[in-house]
Amino acid sequence: MTVKISDAISMASVLLGGGFCLLGTSTALAMNFNIPTSASIESAQMGGASMAFAQSSAIASDNPAGMAMLGNRMDGGLQLFMAHFRSSFGSADNRDDFKVRVPIPSGGFNWAATDRLSLGMSMYSIGSGVDYEHAAVPGLGFPAAKTKVVFVNFAPTLAYKITPDFSLGVSMIIGVQHLQARGMVAPQPDGSLGVLPTHGVSTNMGIGGRVGVLWNLNSRISVGASWSPKMRFADADGYKEDLLASAGGHLDLPAQYGAGVALHLTPDLTLAADYLRIEWADVGFLNDPNGNGLHSQNVYRVGAAWNATPAFTLRAGFKQASKAVDSEHTNANYYAPGILNDSLSAGLTWHATDQTDLSLGYEYHLPETIRGSGPSTGTNLGAHYSQVLMGIGMRF
Repeated sequence: MTVKISDAISMASVLLGGGFCLLGTSTALAMNFNIPTSASIESAQMGGASMAFAQSSAIASDNPAGMAMLGNRMDGGLQLFMAHFRSSFGSADNRDDFKVRVPIPSGGFNWAATDRLSLGMSMYSIGSGVDYEHAAVPGLGFPAAKTKVVFVNFAPTLAYKITPDFSLGVSMIIGVQHLQARGMVAPQPDGSLGVLPTHGVSTNMGIGGRVGVLWNLNSRISVGASWSPKMRFADADGYKEDLLASAGGHLDLPAQYGAGVALHLTPDLTLAADYLRIEWADVGFLNDPNGNGLHSQNVYRVGAAWNATPAFTLRAGFKQASKAVDSEHTNANYYAPGILNDSLSAGLTWHATDQTDLSLGYEYHLPETIRGSGPSTGTNLGAHYSQVLMGIGMRF
């Protein structure tokens, strides 16, 4: 079936609409501090393992070279994020909590322009924030703490098969950032406590890129790798004068690099594993030792996919990541407590027709509590969260 330009335009409109709808939600949080396990629903069912195993056109969020191996297809995904956060600020007796349910859209489309050249786009979302019921410090007339930072990234991608088994992919990443902060407690020049001013919602644009390779060594082994530099965003109006002043007025996304391998043990069974490095410690504001003090993360993703029958593919996997947040910096991370690092996931895809796949899965993040120490004594962060993974894929 021939891909129509109108089909590609229609899918692009859906992706744009889904991304901008997310910008209007109250809060969006996820793992790896605030980066989802994978934008691809199929890969998320496998703990995120995807560098050497492309399964949907959202793959450019991990490895753009995977687009060259997909053919003509469109994908749409929705991760329903459900969380309960319990925290204290300054004293274990000063507790607050909030619950959140947020839809996180993702997806993409890919067009095989020739036997070697593919053109497409992936869309993915990243976010963090809080929506507490009370002020961080009660009794002083401060407003309830509410923060939000959401990134929606669009990755137009070109992928080329240098040989039938070796592909190179390049993405330009165009990002839209929504930033909002209210009720953030900070020391004043006279030594008293006060709150930083709020400036409403600041919308900022950013530009970045990602490059990747994918090599099918033989019928049994594939390897892949990708790299993306730090993604620079424009200065945030208002917040550049206070909250983000120490970072030059802007909040960026970290550089990432990683590699993976996929073992195709049989035509129906694949095992995949990735290593990913996320350079939080190189991002201004987030790396401030007097603020969030984030550490860079080492992320390990492992999963399996089994074509159990011609109609169903079953998947399972896990992700383990080093801690980005330590106990001495819980005060600042009270306003963005994305502290869970390890998760288990599983799901299935129903190949409803020769052209249509429907996917459903679940990801459970192992709960954790970080108890503040040193300057953050009394500020404890606790979280439980999970995601329902839903997706549709269409081949043409």
